[in-house]
Amino acid sequence: MSAQRYHPLTSIIALSLCCVCVFAADPEQPITETHTLPQNVALDSEGNPIVIPTGDKAALNYHAAPVQSISQPVVTKPLRKSKPKKRSRKQQLASRDSVADNPSCRWLNKRMRHLEKTLKTGNTKQFGYQYDELQARQSEWVCMKCGAEGPNQDDHNRCQYRR
Repeated sequence: MSAQRYHPLTSIIALSLCCVCVFAADPEQPITETHTLPQNVALDSEGNPIVIPTGDKAALNYHAAPVQSISQPVVTKPLRKSKPKKRSRKQQLASRDSVADNPSCRWLNKRMRHLEKTLKTGNTKQFGYQYDELQARQSEWVCMKCGAEGPNQDDHNRCQYRR
C-alpha cells in the first residue's frame, strides 16, 4: 500500500478548522435549538415561503385558427381479393422463389446469388467469365428442375455444367 502524502498547507487548514470548531462551542450549554420546517411549503434561498398556485392552470394558452376543409366524398371501392395467377410450368422451373429440397439445388442457388451480387457491384467487362458462368448455372437450374420438385436421378449427369 502506498502512503498518501498531503500538502502541508492542507494539513494546517484542516487542523485550524477543527480547533476553531472545538473552541467556539460552549461545552456547558448544550444545543437545544431545533428548527422545524413548515410542511407543504416551499422556501426560497433566504427561508421565505414561496406561493404555490392551487388551481390547475395551463402554462401556455394557444388556440389554432379554424381550418376550412374542402370535403369531398370519399369513394371507396369494394376490395376484391384477386387470386394469385398460377405460374406456368416453364415459369415455375425458372423461378428461384422456392428451392427444391436437394443439396445440389441449394448449392446452385447460393452460387447464382453470389454471382449476381458480384456482377451487380463490379464491372461486367472485368467479370465477363462470371456472367458466362451465371448463364450456364441458370440453364442448369431449369434443367435440374430446382424451382419445382428437384432433379431426378439421371438429371445430375445430363444437366451438369461442363466447362
